[in-house]
Amino acid sequence: MVGVKVISSDPDFQPELAAAGSRLAVVKFTMAGCRPCIRIAPAFNMFSNKYPQVVFLEVDVHVCQGTAAANNISATPSFLFFRNRVRVDQYQGADAAGLEEKIKQLSHFCGSRRIYFLFFSSKVAL
Repeated sequence: MVGVKVISSDPDFQPELAAAGSRLAVVKFTMAGCRPCIRIAPAFNMFSNKYPQVVFLEVDVHVCQGTAAANNISATPSFLFFRNRVRVDQYQGADAAGLEEKIKQLSHFCGSRRIYFLFFSSKVAL
């Protein structure tokens, strides 16, 4: 998914996390009129295109009060990181460089599956 998916109601949040599966999901909790939220919005949108393997979601704490409460959001902007619907980390504030570093760190440990081929020069009993 490329771009930021805006969660428009509390019941939409869990299905979006479930759809992300083992991919990293970054959820930005924001609020209308929040200056730091407005300041980091362009970077968050840019990250959603720069890291297409990551799912980016946005939740307005006034629109989705239940989701904000369930995730113990006390300040905006707050960013929660999920994998397989489980919170794996969090980041708070409007520092785009710090947020990107966290995304890089967690997306490299994104549960990607690798196939390894082993070649033996002689027969091996398994």
